[in-house]
Parts: sequence; structure tokens; C-alpha cells
Amino acid sequence: MKPRYTFLFPGQGSYLPGLFGNLVDHYPLITATLSTMDEVAAAAGRAPVSPMLLDTGSPTLQELVDQDPPALHLAIFAASVTAFRLLAEECGVSPDLLLGHSFGELTALTAAGALSIEDGAYLVAQRDESLRRSAAPRGGLVAVNCGARRARALLDALAEWRLSIAADNRPDQVVISGPDEELARLGDAARALGLTATRLRIPFPFHNRIMLDAADDFAARAADVPKRVPRLPVYSSLLGRHVEDIADVERVIAGHLVMQVRFLAAAREVHADGIRRFVESGPKGVLADLVDRIFPDAVAVAPFRQRADQRVLLSAVERLLAGRNGDRAPERIPVTSGNTRAGTVRARPAPEPGRRSAEPTPIRSAPAVSAPAAVRPEPTRTAVPEEQPTGTGADGDTVFATVRGLYADLLGYPPDAFQPDADLEADLGVDSIKQTEAFARALEHFGLSTSETKVRLTNYPTLAAVADLLVDLRAGREPAGTAT
Repeated sequence: MKPRYTFLFPGQGSYLPGLFGNLVDHYPLITATLSTMDEVAAAAGRAPVSPMLLDTGSPTLQELVDQDPPALHLAIFAASVTAFRLLAEECGVSPDLLLGHSFGELTALTAAGALSIEDGAYLVAQRDESLRRSAAPRGGLVAVNCGARRARALLDALAEWRLSIAADNRPDQVVISGPDEELARLGDAARALGLTATRLRIPFPFHNRIMLDAADDFAARAADVPKRVPRLPVYSSLLGRHVEDIADVERVIAGHLVMQVRFLAAAREVHADGIRRFVESGPKGVLADLVDRIFPDAVAVAPFRQRADQRVLLSAVERLLAGRNGDRAPERIPVTSGNTRAGTVRARPAPEPGRRSAEPTPIRSAPAVSAPAAVRPEPTRTAVPEEQPTGTGADGDTVFATVRGLYADLLGYPPDAFQPDADLEADLGVDSIKQTEAFARALEHFGLSTSETKVRLTNYPTLAAVADLLVDLRAGREPAGTAT
């Protein structure tokens, strides 16, 4: 039986600066797609998005969250659309179903042909105008490592009516939405119960009724945008079913700011339908990791988990087509020429960009390509070095070696992937939730309090910085980036 593939479209926070910088010379469609996004940005009076996805020196996720959320949102959309085109048109991965998460539902609709690329990008810009005009309080999202039932009990006990479950992601993870003050109280309560509460780098309290004014304004702005019935199957985690007609497209657009994301239920429906192969069409690997945790028999690959070069991209596609996992450990093999290796998926020139059409069509797929049979070894588990007793003042090298072993063991990476200057997120694809989990394990290992120590991990982007932080905490020094 021919394997079927679900494309996963990530939402808020799925951004890596310079994501396509190592690929743009090999795939002309990257330039073509990003040029379309730049035209929409210019029409909205904004700076072009291309440099953000081609230049590794572009603003970080945290900088964009703090300073320019509209630029961030268009970059996320552009990255996901471009990734889809690369996978479907260049790499021979034929999409059988599209599944978006939160903001990623707009990208899924665009990839399916319900919206043209231009109109999808236009809606992203209009969405930000609606967010700018919203009277909703300043807030955001917090991920908690418990199931939806326990989360509802926690919210009931707190009696904070402006808090709500924004996303039910997996049996042991939900995301809570609300204003800053209520989220702070939620975090304290969760930690008191022994749970981990991770503030996500997202600048609005999405999927919450307090965003209703923004949702209504956005629906009005989207009313005249041309829409079509999707020409590729789309399953909506907001609607809890397939998107069947234009009315469903409008429901997703109008409601995605306030409706709850039921990703766990959606993934189970897709899995029950017999699909076992999932590929993340966008930066990082948040959704692929969720699928991997939910279904032991699924193959979930994230080709853009890190800033990929051509070798890394094609290797990930080979694993997907061969039906094997193993993309968690980052690869660092540079491409020395534009030619692909014999027997691998081959790159080919992208078509010239066409004029905007009033009749959007789904992004086409290249013929599927058989993958070679060679299997890359899975990353091995790593023994954690014996640490000195707490309070002995172990030097930075010893702490770094210990932390590297802890992180490698938790994340399934080879220890040598954790070079001192490697960016945990941009270079290694370790998202904020996994960084928080790994840091909590390091705190526990060194006998430090996980409830009393509050630091902003975005200030410590490399493992060397994390090790220095732990040295300071062990010595009783107040580190930079402590939460106030």
C-alpha cells in the first residue's frame, strides 16, 4: 500500500532567522516565493521579509516578539509556505492531508488552494492590524505539562475567568492563554503542584474569548478576500473535522483567534484514518515532536528543525520517504556543490513565478521519489558524567561537560552536537519548551531549586551560557536575566 503523508503547519513561535540562507542558491523557488511575500509587505507599508529568512544575522524570535510582531507573523507564514513548496515541488513528497496548528491553519488553507499565496499573506497583514486595534489586555501563552482534564481543574481552582485552555497538544501538555497577571498566578500555582509552566514567546493571548473584538474585526477585513474550496484535504484542529466548503474556510479564518486548538484530537483522527507519516512544513519541529510523543508507530520528520543546508534537507526527506525516524539529532555536513549525491532526492529548478490568479490552486507536487535503503544510525543515549557534590565550586568546564551529557541524554542528540557556541534553537532546533525541560533537569541534578530560581532562558542561547548560568547559581550569585 502506498504510504500517505500529512503535512503539519506550525503556528506562533515557529521562526528561525536565516532559515533558508544555505538553500537559496539551490532552489530558485525560495527567491520567487519570498519575493511575493515582500510585495505584500511593501503594500502594507512594511519592510521585506526575505532578509529575515535568508540572513542569519536577522532579528531573533525574542527580538521580534518584543519589537515587531507583524514582521514575525509574516515571516512565519512565508517560511511555512516556502517549506511546503520545497517539500512538495522539489523533493517529491506528495501531500495527502494538511493539518495546521493555530496560526498554521491559515498556511494550510493557502497550501491547499483555498487562498492564493498573495491573499494568504494579505490576510496575515490584516490580522496584525486587527490585533493592533484590539482592546484585549497584554498577555500570552503558557505551556503546562499536564493533560486537559487536570488543567481545567487547575483553572477552576484559580477562578480566573480570563484564563482558558488555548491548545490541547498531547496527553501531557496543554497551553493556557490569558493576561500577564493571571498567567503569573497560574505559573506559581502550577509549580506549587510540581508542574512545569513555560511562558511561550508569543505576544498575544490567542485562542481566548478576550480576543473576540480582534476576531470580529479580522473576519470583517477578510470578508472580501477570494476563497475557494480546498483542492487538497485539510483537517482543521479548530473545527474538529475536515474543511469541506467555503463556509468552513470562513469559519477557520474568523474563529482562529478565539477557538481552542484541539491538536491531540485532530492527530488521533488522522492516525485512526491510517496515516502514519508526518512532515513538518515550517521551522523547528514542534508539531513533529508532538506526533512522535503521541504515536510510537508514527514517522514524524522535521526537515527544517534547524537552519538546513541541502544535504540536511535531502537527508530528512530520504528518512521520511523510507519511513524511518531519527531527525532529532542535528546534522552539520556542509554542501560543497549544487549537485546532489547519486541515489538521493534531486533538486530541480523552480518554475518562474507567475502572475497572481483570481483562481487559487493548490501548490503542486513533484512525483514521489524512492528513497535509498541505507539507514542512518539512531543517536545513542549518553551517560551523564559524575558531578562534584553541590557547593564544591566545580569549574565551568566540569559543569559544561555535565550539562552537555544531561542535554544529550534528554534530547537524544550526540554530545558533540553541543558545541559551546552552537545556538540551542537556531542551530540545534531545541525549542523553548524543551529548553525549559532540559534546564529543569540540570537544576535538579545540581540540587538547585526549580521553584525559586526564575531566569529568562532566552538570555542564555548556547550551552556554554547555560553552564555559566549554573556556575553562578551554584555559587549563590544573582545571574543576569533573572525574572522580576
